[in-house]
Amino acid sequence: MTLVVILYSTNITADGNHGDFQCYSSDPEMGDSAYWASEAIESFAQNQFEEAIHIVDACFDVFATEAVIMQKELDANKVKYPPIGRVTRNEKEKIHKNYAVNDVSMALWAKARSLEEIGKINLAKNAYSKCMFLAHGRAWDPKGWFWNPAADCVNRARKLLE
Repeated sequence: MTLVVILYSTNITADGNHGDFQCYSSDPEMGDSAYWASEAIESFAQNQFEEAIHIVDACFDVFATEAVIMQKELDANKVKYPPIGRVTRNEKEKIHKNYAVNDVSMALWAKARSLEEIGKINLAKNAYSKCMFLAHGRAWDPKGWFWNPAADCVNRARKLLE
């Protein structure tokens, strides 16, 4: 029962019913949440902002619970934040173990950025605030390094508040 209270206190839920996007990967090499986040990121990168938002909202409730639980456990156990930049193979493996936090933080980043791009600033602020909560999340850049979606969300939200 405490778990329900924790999840509601974080106020991380999807906006509306978006049942037509398939939340599950058909690629045996890619997990479901990674597929979902990568589809949102790809839509954002192609300036398909409404589609990116739709994808995040379609599956958010499927993946957010695990990410919130993982983040809270990492915080409760005072686990050091993962590094950013280039990392060793061992560090990379440790980062990948936080897959739920990684994928949900990245999806929220794509949604927040998309909302900002289409001028929905109040909704963007809300999405940025959800992203900030997932501070252990890391995103892999194809150039060979990790970055922190939550830190970028903090910076972008701060600019919107100025």
